[in-house]
Amino acid sequence: MRYLFTVVDLSWLHTVYFHQTVSDYLLFAGIIIITLVLKKPVAGLLTRLSSRIAAHYTYMEHREALRDMLFRPIELLLQVICYFIAADRLSNILNGIIFHRSLITRGNFNISLGDITDHIFLFLFIFFLTQSVTRLIDFIYYLRMGKAREENNSSRLQMLPLIKEMGKLLTWTLGVFWVLGSVCHVNVPALITGLGIGGVAIALAGKETVENFFAAFTILSDKPFQAGDTIKIGDTEGVVERIGFRSTRLRNTDGAEYIIPNQHMVSQNLINLSKRSTRGIKVTANIKYGMSDDALREMMDELRQRIQKEVAISNVTITLDHFEKETFQLVTSFQLPHPLPEGSTLTELEHKVKLLVFSLIGRYSVVPAVPVNTLNTGAPQV
Repeated sequence: MRYLFTVVDLSWLHTVYFHQTVSDYLLFAGIIIITLVLKKPVAGLLTRLSSRIAAHYTYMEHREALRDMLFRPIELLLQVICYFIAADRLSNILNGIIFHRSLITRGNFNISLGDITDHIFLFLFIFFLTQSVTRLIDFIYYLRMGKAREENNSSRLQMLPLIKEMGKLLTWTLGVFWVLGSVCHVNVPALITGLGIGGVAIALAGKETVENFFAAFTILSDKPFQAGDTIKIGDTEGVVERIGFRSTRLRNTDGAEYIIPNQHMVSQNLINLSKRSTRGIKVTANIKYGMSDDALREMMDELRQRIQKEVAISNVTITLDHFEKETFQLVTSFQLPHPLPEGSTLTELEHKVKLLVFSLIGRYSVVPAVPVNTLNTGAPQV
């Protein structure tokens, strides 16, 4: 039996054109084509694998978040790596193209197109790798915040935004130093030393910024208040919306936003109104002399009984105070629970007490009463 073998002549693959073999050109074209065809499937696979380090989750549930945060940076990173591998197949051509420059300080300076290409690809690799890491931090933040909201963990809701910003800042800082050292050939240790010396001057110039930065960590560690708490500092009162590196944002009942430096939050006396179980209310009325002793006692007893009938009001006390030349004060104090029962408002309850005080004084008094004033102890002024 005779076997016939057909020998394919592949010697043409080693033919050299412009310092590169035909096989190098074919590999270059093949890598480019494969990259364009497979970049999306491979990027999707790597996206799913990389996200597994964040938490166990259902892929379909977070598919849109994954696509927005991780897919695109990983796809671009893969393209840069594959294009660099493809360009490396043409290294003989790229290294053969030399640029000559004359510099005053360094004399003649020669650089090849291959060196320029390597530095460009290295810069793009560092940039897209750093971007991918920061997007991964965003995705981990997205998952953890969702879990914290489900568990209503206010402490974690407060800490996670700061941790995310610090992680991204550190990642970009390392990326910048990597570019300076690898791409720009800067002496990074010497640069860091110089920045350390200059940092003293910067710290002195930005003393308030540094104080606010460390005050933020004091707030987060000591936890005098959290996001969502109602606090009062000086004459400023509002709900805490956000605790940042430099300042804390409050929103008052009128909708106005207060931006208070963190240093002021830790250096001044602060009242956390959300931690109270009750709030004390005082209604003060100035009464002119002329009411008899019996009428005054009867009015105070009736006022106490009628106020105690109101829902949510407790610990009613009525006293006399500030005996002036023409008037004296009738002080009505009572307690309201915090938070108030559903369907009740602070304004409504205070208004009822004011009307009751005014009507009883008008009925028992010989002369009209001076208009009623209200003092809300530990609560917003109304």
